[in-house]
Amino acid sequence: MQENVKDLLEEMKNLSSLMLDLSYSSVFFTSKDIASEVVELYDRIESMEEKITIHLLSASREPHLAKKLISVLEVVESAKRVAGAARNMSQLVLDNKELHPIIKEALKESDEGIARTVISGISPLANRTIGDLRLRTETGIHIIAIRRGPKWIFNPRKETRLAKNDILIGIGPKASCKKLRRMAEGRR
Repeated sequence: MQENVKDLLEEMKNLSSLMLDLSYSSVFFTSKDIASEVVELYDRIESMEEKITIHLLSASREPHLAKKLISVLEVVESAKRVAGAARNMSQLVLDNKELHPIIKEALKESDEGIARTVISGISPLANRTIGDLRLRTETGIHIIAIRRGPKWIFNPRKETRLAKNDILIGIGPKASCKKLRRMAEGRR
């Protein structure tokens, strides 16, 4: 299926926004899993930039459209700059860079955590909706994104059905993050 510029721009905006949230979380919670996800997403942003550029170059052959396309390129460049900043922040975590002592002390006081986990075939989460599972109520976890193969589901709704091999990104109390990981792996 050929992607159009509008869909690519929308996904690029959503991905760069997610990357920013995840990069702050990776630094805040010193999570290499989340930091790795951000770096991987940057490659996807670059691929989308290339696809959009190809679309725009072919459209620019029409003189009356050429000037109008400049604003699209500016939006693409802005989203890529946000994504690049997010990648750079997460790279700090991956490179084991030391945080300032004041930041470290503040982080120790926090009970909040972030979880990245894969749903196994024996998980009670597989083939159920977020609403049926009552994840937020029962565990305190808020699922902020799901990666299903190469596709992302941002801010999933309670009607969103989870599937085997989905990668869940959730935030909540540290104990809840552990519970989500156990549930996704099929452990109690």
